Amino acid sequence: MRKEWIIALVCIILLILGVMAGLYVYQINNTKDSNKLDGRQLAENNSQENDLIENITLSTSSTEKKTSPNAKLIEKEYFKGCNHTTTNTRDLPITLANCNIEELTEKCEGWQIEEFENDEVTLFREQDGFCDEHYLIKEHNGVLGIYTTDENGEETFKEDTDIQTMYLTEADLTKVRNGIEAIGDIELHSVLEDFE
Repeated sequence: MRKEWIIALVCIILLILGVMAGLYVYQINNTKDSNKLDGRQLAENNSQENDLIENITLSTSSTEKKTSPNAKLIEKEYFKGCNHTTTNTRDLPITLANCNIEELTEKCEGWQIEEFENDEVTLFREQDGFCDEHYLIKEHNGVLGIYTTDENGEETFKEDTDIQTMYLTEADLTKVRNGIEAIGDIELHSVLEDFE
């Protein structure tokens, strides 16, 4: 969605610049016709027009590596309590756009920069305790329910699925009643796909 807004903004700016250039050329032609400008005045107007175009041109080259506004942010967190690493990928927040590595280090306090490229930044940190990706799949109100578990084995209901337990085999139903553990979103989705 950000890309669409950026493209729309660029199109609007180009449209405005085109209208301004058209009005400028129209004004030059009218002034030339009405005042019968001599060659020296015409050259001066052309020079001003070139200056206007040069001022509109944006410089994009830089030798310093900075984050792009369209970059991806990958956050890796290692949890000592369960010995798992979670990975979260998302769009780079606008507050971290156009930052060099030093600025990024300041803004991402508590994180280590593992990888720094213009279009992708990977951050890493260690945490005590358990990650929030320990799941238990159990029967809940006639469907498969998803629960999260913490380091003490405490279960917290997260959500129901659309998978009805009345269509499961007796063996699968026994497993579900006892609870099926899954660690991480990938394993959770894999287990659920087996029941679909």
